[in-house]
Amino acid sequence: MLVIRKIQIYGFGKHENITISLSDGVTIFYGMNEAGKTTIQQFILQLLFGFPTKQQTQRKYEPKTSTRFGGQLTVWHQIYGQCTIERVKGKATGEVTVYLEDGTVGQDELLAKLLYGYSRASFESIFSFSLHELQGIEKMSEEELTHLLIASGTTGVQQLSTIEKKLEKEAGDLFKKSGKIPIINQKLEQLKQLERTIKQEQSNIQSFEDKLLQLKRLDQKLEDLYKQQKLQQQNWQQLNILKQAMPLMKQQKALEQTLKNYEHVQFPPEGIRRYEQLKDRLMHETWQLQQQKEQYHELQQKLQSTVDEQAIHEMSRLLNKEATWNQLIVKEQNLMDDLYLLEQEIEAQFRLLGVQESEAQLKLLEETVSLQQEEQFQQQLSLLEEAEEELKFHLRSLEQIHIELDSIAQHKQRLQQEALTAEEEHILAQWPQRKRKLEQYRHGRSQRSKQKQSSSIIWILLAISICSIIYGVFEKNMAVIVLGAAIALFLILYVKFSRDESKASGQPNQQIRELEQQENIAQTILLKKQRHEERLLQVHEQQQEKERQYVQLEYKIQQAERVSEAATQSLQQFLERFRLEGNIAKTLLPELFMRIRGAQELEAKRKSTSNLLQTIQMEKRELFEQLQQALNAEYSEQEIFMHLRTTFLTLQQELQMTQQTKEQLTNLTVNIQGIESHIENIESQIAQLFNEANVQLEKEYYETHEQFEQQQKFKAELLTIKSQLASLDLSNDEALMHDSQLSERLKTLEAEQDASQLAIDHCLEQRATLQVQKEHLLNDENYGQLLQHFEQEKSILQQLIGQWATKKALSNAIHETLFSLREEKLPYVLTEVNAIFCLLTGGRYTKLFINDAGYFVAQDAAGGLHYHMAELSQATKEQAYISLRMALAKTLSTSAPFPFIMDDPFVHFDRIRTDKMVQLMKEVGYERQILYFTCHDTMLKYWHKDQIVDISALANERGVAST
Repeated sequence: MLVIRKIQIYGFGKHENITISLSDGVTIFYGMNEAGKTTIQQFILQLLFGFPTKQQTQRKYEPKTSTRFGGQLTVWHQIYGQCTIERVKGKATGEVTVYLEDGTVGQDELLAKLLYGYSRASFESIFSFSLHELQGIEKMSEEELTHLLIASGTTGVQQLSTIEKKLEKEAGDLFKKSGKIPIINQKLEQLKQLERTIKQEQSNIQSFEDKLLQLKRLDQKLEDLYKQQKLQQQNWQQLNILKQAMPLMKQQKALEQTLKNYEHVQFPPEGIRRYEQLKDRLMHETWQLQQQKEQYHELQQKLQSTVDEQAIHEMSRLLNKEATWNQLIVKEQNLMDDLYLLEQEIEAQFRLLGVQESEAQLKLLEETVSLQQEEQFQQQLSLLEEAEEELKFHLRSLEQIHIELDSIAQHKQRLQQEALTAEEEHILAQWPQRKRKLEQYRHGRSQRSKQKQSSSIIWILLAISICSIIYGVFEKNMAVIVLGAAIALFLILYVKFSRDESKASGQPNQQIRELEQQENIAQTILLKKQRHEERLLQVHEQQQEKERQYVQLEYKIQQAERVSEAATQSLQQFLERFRLEGNIAKTLLPELFMRIRGAQELEAKRKSTSNLLQTIQMEKRELFEQLQQALNAEYSEQEIFMHLRTTFLTLQQELQMTQQTKEQLTNLTVNIQGIESHIENIESQIAQLFNEANVQLEKEYYETHEQFEQQQKFKAELLTIKSQLASLDLSNDEALMHDSQLSERLKTLEAEQDASQLAIDHCLEQRATLQVQKEHLLNDENYGQLLQHFEQEKSILQQLIGQWATKKALSNAIHETLFSLREEKLPYVLTEVNAIFCLLTGGRYTKLFINDAGYFVAQDAAGGLHYHMAELSQATKEQAYISLRMALAKTLSTSAPFPFIMDDPFVHFDRIRTDKMVQLMKEVGYERQILYFTCHDTMLKYWHKDQIVDISALANERGVAST
């Protein structure tokens, strides 16, 4: 068979750089929706039969993220051995290269040989089907479903049926008996219309009455002459017939005389054909009887070798213990692993405890560890831990004080660096004198500000005086004008005097601003000096406090060290009582008693595990001895069940073959008896034929047949002559006429015929003249065009009739071929189908056959009722469809050993029929490879892990194997 060993995908759809190794039998491709199951299925089909072209509807699965498109299939071929098929992007269907095991490299021609000449359509019609294909069965009519099942049971029917329908449709488009749309029907209607038009044109041409009248008279005269000539011709023919009949009458008399010699000959009807058919049947039945007897003798020889059924039962019993054997192996390995781990844990405990010598370890395991001792030990350990913790705390505190003192010293040094500079000290020394000067300037400025306030009042009075002058002008009041002018003059002079004084006081204002800046600088420096002194004082106080704490901690550390040494010495003396020597890590001291108890518990568990391991090993050894005794040979523990299963299957097959041989012997006995009865019947029929011919031997029978043939020949000739003479209708007087009288009458009639012919010729010349004149008037251009068009349409009609006849003949030939395929191949396939269909339906239906109306029918097992396919459930229809495909594949096991590729076709099956389908897949898996794609995890429980390929893992891995 052809087996796919490895799938290597360069780039195809969503998959990239993927390698999947496969094994014989059944392989389950499992994955959720959009995991890429259909992609892998299409990769296998397209790599074998080519990528789809632009004209085809299938998807090409070109990768979106990879430039590489294609991959490899490694297959095992029963003729060429290990082969590698590689197809990559290239021409329309891809560039394919085939590498054989012997180094041969080929292309499409070699691939066609590997695939036994199958196309993708032929392969998918038998070996590849999916859920979508099965779901379409529900919507089919009874006729469509029957046609699909027949196509599934016979190779080639689907393609021939498609061609037949196509030819029938094309022939129907050309011609139908009662149609109007077909082309030939339209042409015929056009020709009829043209003929009517031509006749109408002819009738229009005859317009001359006189010429028509003359032609009519000539026609009448010619008619009389023709009648006279016809009568003369009839008389002449009658005389010639009589002349010809003279030899026949003489021959009739001779035959009647000859037949009197064959009156005694008799022969059965169709005697030779019947005899030769019986003779052929006799030879065939005799040869078949000889073959059956030889086969009977061979089967008897086969029965001489007997099979030990007791050994088969014993092997079957032992095979049922395979799970027990595997459990014992697993338990043994687990116990050995547990024992090893326990020993390692015990050694680790001893290493942690510091006990290395075997004697010390045994004594420690036997030592009793009481709770009182543990409490004493914990008290000593607590004292030690408290002392160490206190010492560590004081040391950390001392280290912290060291760090703080260093930090204080650095801080003090930085503060000293931040002291006032000499320039800042000089500014502070001169500031008291400048401060007094600033106060004087500020007092003078306050006086000037008061003067500014009085000047604003003066400006107001000046505005009022100007307003009074304006008012006096408008009112023509001189007193008001003079008063206003006097006040305004006085105010102007005062303002001028005040400006002179402000200019004189501008210099003190500039000095005030400079002194105020120096005041700000002096205050800043003074504030800085105060803060620096405060920080120095604070740092000095902190340093004194830390020095005092340092002295106290040194004293506490000395006390803690003395307490720790005393606790350590007391704890060491306690450990020596338990034979624990050396330095034990302090981290283990709190768990010391727990670890000793743990070591003792591990030792007890090790002893229990060791005893259980001995029991398992003894049980395993007993079962192994039984297996070797059953096989009568020695094998390793890993291979013994494999050899047992192989031997059991071989013996079981031999037992089945023995039973089948017995059944065949019984059937052969019945067949031999039937053949012998047939031979006797044939011999009696041959004897009856000989009796009817009055002969005893075959040679005499054939001689009598020759005489009978001569007799029949003479009778036929005589009958022919009589019928010829009867057809001549001769009277008795003419029959008695002599030859001389006949010759004279013939000469007279010939002279009369010559005179009649002269008269006819004269009339014809006159009519021809008139006819030419009439035709000259009638034959115009329109009439000629109509005739030409009529002839062209007739030519086109003849071509169309030829095409229609060709298509009809091809359709009839294909119909006869389909009938032959259904009558010859389908019955043989149905024999295999019934066993598979009965298995899948759990014995609910026992038979699947085609009734007289040409429809598929299922037979019920309970009452023998017949059900049409439309009456069955969706799942049962699918089971019938799968049964036909499986059966057809079984009949093609040698000519087409391809693997099955199934895309989740069992979703409508219940649990019981799913179990049956899985059982069938496992049986078929021994004969050919099955690749099953599913998204249902319930199917995984039926198969081993090494038969399942998890497609979801392919997204994270670059290679996965099923084994």
